[in-house]
Amino acid sequence: LHHPLRLARELKPRKHMMEEMGAAYMAAGIVTLAGSRIYTSMADTNEVIDEALSRFESVLTAVE
Repeated sequence: LHHPLRLARELKPRKHMMEEMGAAYMAAGIVTLAGSRIYTSMADTNEVIDEALSRFESVLTAVE
């Protein structure tokens, strides 16, 4: 908020990137809330967590 003009210029590209990341997560089988929020559950097993981490890795390694 120290630079409101810069913030205003960055809003649209940031929103676009979040939409693209949300789509990439969904394609990898990771369901997010509004493309930007991710929640975990205490009921998740180690196998579920390992699978999720593997899916995140596949998405994030594709990011330039």
